[in-house]
Order: sequence, then structure tokens, then C-alpha cells
Amino acid sequence: MQLRNAFLIFALVTTSALIAEIRVSARFEPARVAIGSTSQYIVEIVETDDSKKPAAERITSLPIPSDGGLTLRNGRTSNSQSTRITNGVSEYSSTQQLIIDAVSATPGSFTIPTFIFEYKGGRLQAPAATLTVVERAADAVPTVDELIFLQANVPEQLYVGQTTPITLKLYVSSNVTLRGLNPLERRADGFTVSKLPAESSESVEMVNGSRYRVYSWPLTITPISAGPQDLNFQFTLSAQMPNQQNTRGSPFGGGVFDNFFGRSERFNIYTPPTQIEVLTLPTEGKPESYSGAIGQFNMQVSADSDSTRVEEPIMLSLKLSGSGNFDRIKGPQMPKTRGWRNYKPESTFEPNDSQPLKGMKRFDYVFIPEKAGSLKLPEVKFSYFDPNTEKYVELSAPALITKVAPSDRPAAATATALEAEQQDTAPTINLTKALSPEELLNTLDYRPRKGREVEKNLLSSPLFYGLNSAAFVVLTTSGIVIYRRKRLYLNADYVLAHQAKQALKAAVKESQSNDAAVFYRCAQDAIRLAATVRIKRNLRSADFATLETQFKQSQVADGVIEQARALFNEADNQRFSGRTHSADLQRARTQLNTILKAL
Repeated sequence: MQLRNAFLIFALVTTSALIAEIRVSARFEPARVAIGSTSQYIVEIVETDDSKKPAAERITSLPIPSDGGLTLRNGRTSNSQSTRITNGVSEYSSTQQLIIDAVSATPGSFTIPTFIFEYKGGRLQAPAATLTVVERAADAVPTVDELIFLQANVPEQLYVGQTTPITLKLYVSSNVTLRGLNPLERRADGFTVSKLPAESSESVEMVNGSRYRVYSWPLTITPISAGPQDLNFQFTLSAQMPNQQNTRGSPFGGGVFDNFFGRSERFNIYTPPTQIEVLTLPTEGKPESYSGAIGQFNMQVSADSDSTRVEEPIMLSLKLSGSGNFDRIKGPQMPKTRGWRNYKPESTFEPNDSQPLKGMKRFDYVFIPEKAGSLKLPEVKFSYFDPNTEKYVELSAPALITKVAPSDRPAAATATALEAEQQDTAPTINLTKALSPEELLNTLDYRPRKGREVEKNLLSSPLFYGLNSAAFVVLTTSGIVIYRRKRLYLNADYVLAHQAKQALKAAVKESQSNDAAVFYRCAQDAIRLAATVRIKRNLRSADFATLETQFKQSQVADGVIEQARALFNEADNQRFSGRTHSADLQRARTQLNTILKAL
């Protein structure tokens, strides 16, 4: 009994000591903000050890309970280590902070309650944290969200496949100096979004009595999934705010030099949370000729000639003009018609530069007549869905009549006639007995087989060249192996890249998991490792801001950086939202493969 009690006491003491080595705290900074201002929700893990520097384990997800009044976004991590020596005794500590922006559009007190999360095989508890959001005072200094904000004019409802133009606008207060602007980030899993134009149009607008410079970009969006779909955009920019002017005296005076020496800060600007109701196309009244066109269209059908000859082609052209999703329109399937054979059409599109959804798409079909006479080309039908009337419209063109004359090509001799002619002229040899060698030599149809040629010069022998080539390959391979081993011992950059390549293979293999959390963790690891291999700098634990800076210095394509940012944000969304998100892992894997190939 005493032995059992002693064991229990020892276990409790040991467990308490282990738990005391890791401290978890949660807080909002600042804990009190005005409506529209951003606070940071911070979960901090501090790990201490007297014998060695503790290694922080990267957190892949936080099951944060949902608070309906708070919007959490832009999750990121921060790590630091420290050493304290007291009376000759060292104490090592490692601090990891998980930082998430929190904002509320309504006043009140918002509490994220206590929750449990896993860390190094154990379970840790994050304490509750409360954020107080108050009404803004009438004379309060404008917030960042009031000085710089992003808006997109999106419709409330669309149909699956309906391409729609929108305008993305960045509003910058006239007393804010914009220093830099990074490419667009999209959070739109249910949409395809066109690429952001390189140039923007600029204008001036008055909003709530304040003057703003407005930068506008035209975009098109196309829903690909039905149901409520989120559509959000983000810019990362650097700007000098009006209260950041350099107030130190300058012998050169104020104004221009104050602005020049002012301090800039980096901001993430978001569009307000937007959700579009995406409807499925109705099945009632759908024509058989419908193939996915949505908009308003006109059709014109013509042939390049009203007469031809057998086996001479004629072209049937179909022109569709109007407004809609031209990129999703395919040429109508032509029915099989007696007397004709036809081929798949070639298509061309002529857009209207001033209105991206308007233009003309042409399909050219080649028809070849197989017999003479007055032949009819097939009737052409094309249908589309009009979202304004919410009905299908079918257009049709009557069959065109073409006069086909007999072919004027000379008739070729048939194989039967040739065989008969050969039988009449060629002598018949009746071999009723085996011929002697002398008789075979005298037979005209006999041809002796070519014997093996003997090489007179050894240097021109294929065997000689084959052996020398094999020896050269062996020596070259040995030299490469020796050189790589030497680099592994002498070149630190090469060792770093070599180790990163090995880890990258393992991360890519592990990313095939169907678990979204595992996939996104491995995807982030794979991008960091690929960046380490390319740049030859240890980026295994870098955040995306560091990766983005390195990518730009290495001249990585903007599109690749966009895709990497989208994947990192989706990974943070999976980790920090506290809710289970449906994820298209197949699409995400394709996106990851594109990024890794580019790196």
C-alpha cells in the first residue's frame, strides 16, 4: 500500500514538473478597440528547460471556438529563443506566438473561451480571452480601415457558369502616402477569377465627406460551384499614415522632406466579407442543343460557296455575337448528313476591348461531299440561357442547299485490271521439281542474299565505338559521384540544398494524404523546402512574408507567388478557424505541383 502511494505521489510530482515546463497564455492586443479597428488575438506558448534549448513544435491547427461577432483572419506565427543565467545556472526558453487579426463591426464584449489543443504529443489548454469593442468617439483619429479600404461591386446572385464583370477598387485617403502595393490575393474556391491587370485606372471620389484616390481594376468572375460561395480579396501594401510624419526639425524646411523621411508601415487590406448565392441552371425547358452558354447571343450561318464538286471541301461558318461566357462556348455538334462527311470546327474569338464579355466567336466547319447532286448541309441549332429572363433561348438556321458536280479528276486504273494485265503479259513458270544450284542461278527471279560484310578497319567498327562510349560513361559518372561527395563535405550551401531535397521528397509524398490538415501542413513544408533548394538559404521555418521577399529577389513569377500565398492562407484558414472546412484537395494538389515545378 505504501509503495503504491509513493508511486502515485511520484507520478503526480513528475507530471506537475513536466506541465510547469510549458506555459500557455491567450490575450487580445489591444484588449479594447473601437468599431472597425483591428486587434490581435495571440496564443503564446513558452517552453523552458534547464539542460538544453527547447525546440518549438510548429502548430498546424488551433480548434478556436467560434464567436459569431468576431471575424478572424490573416493567421501567422512568430518564434524566439532566449537564455538566462542566474548564479551560473542557465535556463533556456523558447516562445512561439500564434497571431490572428480580429475585427468586429458591432460593439460589445467578445470572449474566446478556453479550448484544448495538441502539442508535442500532449494536450495543452489555452485560457479564455476577452475583447471589448466600443463605439468610436466623434473626434477620434481615423482608423487604418477608414483611411485605406478595398471594395468590390459583386452581384448578390449568379448562375453556375455565368461570367460576370466586376470592378475592384482600392480607396486611399488623400493624406496617406502609398509606398508599395503587392499583387492581388483571392479567396474564392467557388469561382474562377481573371488575372489582375498590370495597370490600374485612377480617379478621385468623395466618401462620407472625405477625399480619396481610387485605384480600379476590372475583373471577371465565373462561379463553378452551387450554393452560398465566399468571394474575398486582399491587398498587401505599405503606406505612410498621417500621424507617422517625421516631426523632427529639418534645416531644409518641412513639406516634401517630411514626407520623404517619413516611416512606412505594412498593412493587409481586405474587402468586406462577401457571399454570393450561386444557383444551378434549371432543367425545365433545357434544349438538347444546350452546351453551357450563358448570356445574350445572336447567330449567323453562311457557306463560302453554293456549289462544289465531289471530294472538294466547302466551309460552313457559324458566327455568334453578343455578351456572355464566350470562353465556355463550344461549337455545336453537327448531325451526320447523307452525302457529306465533316470534321471538328476551328474557332476564333474577337473580343470587344472596351467591354470584356462582348465580342464575336466564329466556328468554321469543313464539309466534303461524297456524291453529286443537290445536297443539303445540316440545319444548325444553338441555345443559351438568358439570366435576365431566366429562360433558355434556342436559335436555328435552315439547311443550306449546295450543288455538287461530279469530280473532274481522271479515274485511276483498278487493281483488278492491273492484275489481269499482269496475268496476260507475265510468263508462267511451272516449278514441278526442285532446281539445282546451277538452275537457280539461271532463274531471273532468283536473287542471292547479301552476306555479312567484314570490317577491314577496326577503328571504324561499331563494336570499337560502343566499348569506348561505355568506358566514357563509366568514367564520367564516377567523376560526378566523387565531385558531389566532395561538395557535401566542403560546401555548406550544397549540403543545405541536398538535405532540403531529401526532405522535400518526403513532404511531397506525405502530402498525398486525404486529411486536409495533414495536406496543408505538408504543402507549406514542401514550398519552404523548395524555396530553400532554389535560394540556398535555410527557409524551413520562414513565414510567407519572408518567402515572398525571397521569391521576388529570385525573380519568381508573380502568378506563382499568388498561388503560394493562396495556399498558405487556406492552410492558415484550416488551422485557425476552429471549424471544419471543406477543401478541394485535388485542386490544391494541382496548385502545389504547379508551385513546386516553378520553384
